[in-house]
Amino acid sequence: MSDNTQLLTLRDRRTLTLTGVNEILSYTDNEIVMFTNLGDLTVTGSGLELKNAFERDATVTVSGYVKTLSFAENREKTADNFISRLFR
Repeated sequence: MSDNTQLLTLRDRRTLTLTGVNEILSYTDNEIVMFTNLGDLTVTGSGLELKNAFERDATVTVSGYVKTLSFAENREKTADNFISRLFR
C-alpha cells in the first residue's frame, strides 16, 4: 500500500478497520486519536477498544459504538507539546 492510500471500513457503527495508521496519539474508551498517512483521525463514541492494532502492517481495528469520525489535514510528525508549538 502506498503512503497516500488509506482504506476505512465501518460496519454497523460497531467495527472500524483502518489502514495507513502510523501512530496512536491518544486512547480512551470515548476517544481515539490516530496519526495516519493522510493526517490525524479522531474517532469518538462509547466503549471504544483497540483490536488487532498493527498486527498486519499499519492496520488498526476499533470496536465499540462509533459516533463520529473527524479528519484533520496532514501535518509533519512532530511532538505536539508546548515547546514544539513555539518553533512552528
